[in-house]
Amino acid sequence: MFFIGVFGIGNKNKNLGTVTFKCTGCIGEKFSLMELSRSFDIFFIPVFRYNREYIIICEKCRSVYKLKATSISKILDKKQVEYEDIEKIILEANTCPYCGANVIGEFKYCPKCGKLLKD
Repeated sequence: MFFIGVFGIGNKNKNLGTVTFKCTGCIGEKFSLMELSRSFDIFFIPVFRYNREYIIICEKCRSVYKLKATSISKILDKKQVEYEDIEKIILEANTCPYCGANVIGEFKYCPKCGKLLKD
């Protein structure tokens, strides 16, 4: 009898819906809540998942924040993230609050509309 086993390890991304949080990059409040994990697959069927992480992504400026694992059940119930739920900022985009342009670097004025970015 000859048996060919097909197995592997892959990354899985699962969208858990939208939550509210005050973005530090653009002051937007609508975020996508994502679950990132690794999975062990046999014959392309996931057997188990491990290394679960939860992140939120700002829908306006695409800033990414990693959440504390202990806060996930509260966030899923309330659909709201507080600053103490954030473990670290993975990527913070700077966005002009007037025109929405992404600003790269430490500009004092927006390169697109010319308005003052920070006081």
